[in-house]
Amino acid sequence: MRCRAALVPKMGLDVVVEEVELAEPGDYDVRIKVMTCTICHSDIHALKGEHGAYEGPGMAGHEIAGIVDKCGPKVTYVKPGDRVLCTEVRQGCGYCYQCLHDRHWFCENVPHTSDLFRIPSPFTRLNGEVCIQTCSGASGFAEYTNAHESMLVKLDDDIPFEIGSALACGFMSGFGAVLNRCKIKPGESFAVVGCGGVGLSAIMGARLSGALPIIAIDVMDVKLEAAKKFGATHTINSRNCDPVEEVKKITRGYGVEHSLVAVAGKGIKKMTWDLTAGYGQMVIVGHELYENEFMTDLNYFDVLTGKRVTGSVMGAVTPRRDIPIYMDMYRKGLIDIDSLLTNRFTLDQIKEALEDSMRGALKNVVVIGEQ
Repeated sequence: MRCRAALVPKMGLDVVVEEVELAEPGDYDVRIKVMTCTICHSDIHALKGEHGAYEGPGMAGHEIAGIVDKCGPKVTYVKPGDRVLCTEVRQGCGYCYQCLHDRHWFCENVPHTSDLFRIPSPFTRLNGEVCIQTCSGASGFAEYTNAHESMLVKLDDDIPFEIGSALACGFMSGFGAVLNRCKIKPGESFAVVGCGGVGLSAIMGARLSGALPIIAIDVMDVKLEAAKKFGATHTINSRNCDPVEEVKKITRGYGVEHSLVAVAGKGIKKMTWDLTAGYGQMVIVGHELYENEFMTDLNYFDVLTGKRVTGSVMGAVTPRRDIPIYMDMYRKGLIDIDSLLTNRFTLDQIKEALEDSMRGALKNVVVIGEQ
């Protein structure tokens, strides 16, 4: 079928909206009428080739919420008309060795790719060029898209599509990382470096877990002000001071028990490691190119006292178990996703939406389908 979609004719941010051909869904694929797609900074990094260079036209948009339009012949989880959100992390089969050990992201029976950021999409330009999916297993800056059913979670009828979009990546990446990786006990200290959508969601998770103090670190005052609203007890602008010294002043000289890195950049992980207590744990979420992420500045003596470092992909969530819980938290007012959503744009305004995100918007919403 033909539909309108946003793409870049070549690597970069020169976005255009044009008519493209969308392939029919495969056996386990679902065609989704996209209602909303929120912007994650990963979309920007991916289109620019900062997750790896690609050739030819590129597409992005992975925080997708919409309505099932058509199902492949072997799809069993959803049917046409169902409201869904689409996640990057896939729901496992539930019965293989990895799923039975609560490692569904290593499921042996759902498709995986070694290069998720540069795979052919089901979209073809009218000139015959096949578009590259630069950021996920689905591309949501389009009127319709295809996704494997393992990427889908049903969206409750009373949850707005834009909330579903935010839940699909940024929120669960931060909030889930705190719950599933940090596992904060009440009264333990926490610091987050980077206060975009992921970092602010992590602050919500820390507040709900009972962390104290909750320290937000960023280079933009507007994001630090937002951090206070979401539960930060202290804010530090790292442009104006040494954040390691400031964190140690707040924590009686020890550093925080839990730290989370929600942004990439030179020296940021070492800085976060240094502001983490000798008995604490640093969780890494933000990343850039593989070749820029070697940890050559750590020494065995850095971990001799029990200090730990770990990573977190998509909050280490099990989508169909955890996202319904997050929806219930939202409807009961325990988490504030509405305040993460900054501005709303149409598909034709996608370029302005991306530019506004780069200027510091927390999370912009691209509204595509008629609500």
